[in-house]
Amino acid sequence: MQSPDERGRWTNELTGRIEGSSVQAGSIAGGVHINAPGPRPLPAPAQLPPPGLFADRRSELRRLAALADDSGLVVLTGPGGVGKTTLALRWLHEIKDGYEGQLFIDLRGFSGAEPLPPDEPLERFLRALGAAPEHIPAAADEQSALFRSMTTGRRLVVMLDNAVSAAQVRPLLPGAGASLVVVTSRHRLTGLVVDGARFADVDPLGEPGALELLERLIGADRLGAERDHARSLVALCGTLPLAVCASGARLAARRRWPIARAVAELGDEARRLSALRTGEGDISVSAVFNTSYQALDEEQAAAYRLLGVHPGPDLGAAAAAALIGTDEEHAARLLDDLVDASLLLEGPGDRYGFHDLVRLHARDAGRAAARDRGTAFARLAGWYLTTAVAADRTLMPGRWHLGEQYATPPDDRFASRAEALGWLEQERLNLAAVAQEAHDTGLHAVTWQLAEAMWPLFLQRKHYSAWIRMYELGHTAAESCGDIKAQARMLECLGIVYNNLQDHGKAAGHFETALALERRSGHRLGEASALEGLGAVALATGAPSRAIELFALARDVHIDQGRPRGIALMDRHIGEALSVAGRHAEADATLTGVLEKFSRHDEPYHHARTLTCLGQARLRAGRPDEAAAVLHEAREVAREMDAPHVEAGALRELARIAEGLDDPAAERLLLEQALGIYTALSSPQAAEVSARLADLPVAPPGDPAS
Repeated sequence: MQSPDERGRWTNELTGRIEGSSVQAGSIAGGVHINAPGPRPLPAPAQLPPPGLFADRRSELRRLAALADDSGLVVLTGPGGVGKTTLALRWLHEIKDGYEGQLFIDLRGFSGAEPLPPDEPLERFLRALGAAPEHIPAAADEQSALFRSMTTGRRLVVMLDNAVSAAQVRPLLPGAGASLVVVTSRHRLTGLVVDGARFADVDPLGEPGALELLERLIGADRLGAERDHARSLVALCGTLPLAVCASGARLAARRRWPIARAVAELGDEARRLSALRTGEGDISVSAVFNTSYQALDEEQAAAYRLLGVHPGPDLGAAAAAALIGTDEEHAARLLDDLVDASLLLEGPGDRYGFHDLVRLHARDAGRAAARDRGTAFARLAGWYLTTAVAADRTLMPGRWHLGEQYATPPDDRFASRAEALGWLEQERLNLAAVAQEAHDTGLHAVTWQLAEAMWPLFLQRKHYSAWIRMYELGHTAAESCGDIKAQARMLECLGIVYNNLQDHGKAAGHFETALALERRSGHRLGEASALEGLGAVALATGAPSRAIELFALARDVHIDQGRPRGIALMDRHIGEALSVAGRHAEADATLTGVLEKFSRHDEPYHHARTLTCLGQARLRAGRPDEAAAVLHEAREVAREMDAPHVEAGALRELARIAEGLDDPAAERLLLEQALGIYTALSSPQAAEVSARLADLPVAPPGDPAS
């Protein structure tokens, strides 16, 4: 018992911010054992960008507050450049503290490129909410269902910027609860009425608001000295916030210019981009962009025009340097000059992008120099291809390739596998956009070679929808340039995608077509690849003897070509098939030999795959202890290099070991983890695991496995 003195010396309080678990007790006898918490959860998403320069809009803010009533679906509509995004962000920043997190996505409905397909924003939202990449389904409808499940009952802000249609928005609506969804669009999106949407039209600022915005840009003294000219200027801008900002920024950078000069220079220039007019239809915003563009020096103007060639959502200084045809340091200076001129937006991580309307203006400004644009895009595409090839070679150095870039000596552009994979992930949308633009402009070989170089990203990160789109485009491009070998290569990669998705019929069709093309072209390594794919399909569909025959044929090709890595891969396949066929001693010897050839450091993916195959073989042979050892290692390596399908296979085999030991609690825990992965990957194996779980006894309350 504590004495009064002791009670005076000690207190029993928790103060400050507490993270994780805490224990509070009056007195403790005996030992104290504290289990360390697991990995810290992701912080609540806080994705709203800052609203930027804001003026007036008091009545609009009041109207939005009344419309939303703190939850529901609100759609802001109005012409391009009217300030819908800024208004929405200002409002949401004012009320965000009443919500547990914020999600934001630019749907690129009016960017001049293809709007984002549903799987892109859904995948980003799911990751932000804590879904592991390997748990995100491939199909957009399944991603949408998972998003609703993860948001039901939660109180979130979801902002969907630049939507092009109700159909683009609908899959991104959260589940039932107190979330607030705000959509901005140039279209009215009346189809969202059935989803309970409430609508607010956003008009140009009007003269008082536009003058307030201009004053914030150039200062009260300067505006007061030329108030009439200031009124003329905002009138010529149609009181469109984007136009006022462009003109005001130019004046702010030139302190000696009178406002009257800016008014005079607007003149008759309201003729381009005639469809993108102010609400009154009096003047196109391109007139303001033209005045800013004409104020650039020759080098800055050329850079501006060429940057309009970039088809993706954003770019860094290295890509800009390739596009402009200069070094990276000089390109960075030009990018900053264009940011200063309000013609380019600077984002986080030294990334740059255009506002939708400015991108259109830049492209329009460059149309007169079609040859320069074509040359610039070729440079850009070449840079993306060279860098993607370097990333591919860093990640999977032993893989054979068709692309010409692989014939050059490798460089040290990427210091690690993680850096190479990170670059491919960051540039994935740009790589896809460049591949599409290359195909559209006749650079078909660049398109399929970009697809080839992106293979490690798709293999490890499982962006299934984007994976299929990329290789289907690559196949079409290969057909367009009449390259039979490339056509076969794209089909083989598609076959592997569908085999991963357990669509074995479609996979077999792609492999058979590829095999015919490979034999027609006399491409022996390609023939081995198609045979390997057919062997994998045979093994997956319960024909191990046929699989052994096909793998052996592919192995012979690799022997003829002197490719030890290819021989080892075929030996792994053969070892797995021997095990399935019940030839246990042969399988163990074969797989053990393969394991020595694929080190954990140099070939982590194939090392993990081989460990899993060896564990399965030893379990089939009745050696569970030896199987468990290699399966635990396989799971560890799979986690390290983000191979969820390998991890799920190891978990399932470990569950079979637990079943043999009559340990249903351990078996249930392992199967539930495997089921989560298989469900996320839309694998038919999920049904088998679910059936086994249904047969297991339910753990009593309080049991760790319950």
